[in-house]
Amino acid sequence: MTSGRAPFPGADGLRHGALPASGLPARILAVLRAGGCATLGDLRPPLPAGAKLDADDRALLARIAAYAAAATDGQPPPLDFTEWLGLFLPPRLADAVRLRYGLDDPAAALARHEAKLGDVGFKLGVTRERARQLLGLAFGSLRQALPLFAAEPFYRAAAADLLAAGGALSAAELANLGTSIWGGGAPGGAYLFLAQLVPGRIVLYRGFFSAFAARTLDRVEKALRDRLAAATELVSIADLAAGLPKSAHLPGVPSAAPLLRTLLRHLPDALATRDGRAGLADRHAIHLLRELLAEVGELPLRTLAAAFNERVHPESRRGSGTLRAALRCDPLVRQTGPDRFALPAGFQPSLPLRS
Repeated sequence: MTSGRAPFPGADGLRHGALPASGLPARILAVLRAGGCATLGDLRPPLPAGAKLDADDRALLARIAAYAAAATDGQPPPLDFTEWLGLFLPPRLADAVRLRYGLDDPAAALARHEAKLGDVGFKLGVTRERARQLLGLAFGSLRQALPLFAAEPFYRAAAADLLAAGGALSAAELANLGTSIWGGGAPGGAYLFLAQLVPGRIVLYRGFFSAFAARTLDRVEKALRDRLAAATELVSIADLAAGLPKSAHLPGVPSAAPLLRTLLRHLPDALATRDGRAGLADRHAIHLLRELLAEVGELPLRTLAAAFNERVHPESRRGSGTLRAALRCDPLVRQTGPDRFALPAGFQPSLPLRS
């Protein structure tokens, strides 16, 4: 990723790390310290008996100790995201994370991947406040050095997928990747959780995930808006990408066009056509409407609106009322009847070339 990155220790650094770096809860750490353990390198058999620990605590300790021993020997076993949660968290905390981030529904929209605390609590049989506490405990454990070391492959996989896609992916696009590293869990939920676990490694910007820092995306958006505001017609996304200033340079990708396509579909006032052009809805929708009238002739508003919405991406669709207002304000369009419109005879807008 291009933004700030937390340092991840190697095997030697882990071996000498203090016990809290394991992510184990305080009650287990107290038993370990009483038994003479002080570092991650000490998490090897025989472990302290821990008569005060229940079966779940002993199982958690055994899992993390086994991973710590392998990691400090330089041979950590590969984990998918679901296995990682199950290794470092007790079942109750893992369930809280799974429910909060909608990990059981890979096809869900991004808004479904951060469930309300009240809903999480209801499904766990606890109060909203207790659900918040459980999630806080989960984050506290997983932000320690050993769990973060184990999570590094997820961040690398996310960076590779994002850069391969041009720097940005929506939750729906992630669901179609089918990467096995997420262990069957929803990639959108996993990305959202990882973005909040270590802020800056994965960036959530305007409802999509990006490999670039938020300040870089802000510069790209400003440059894009400036170009669109100055345009007198719909502009090709390829031309927009080629004309970005150096201040909006995107390292690691050959072209900014894929990022611009994603960004345009997430800007509520933008217009993105299926043939690769863009504009601002309040200024450039009329240009697409003129093209349609020039191609087909006089049309009723309902037919014209349907044709307009077929030519744009779903996020850029507009209702009949908005399009009616644009048509009535355009001096080149004639209203030929109740909600019927046409261009003057012989008028030809600059139609885009179609392959």
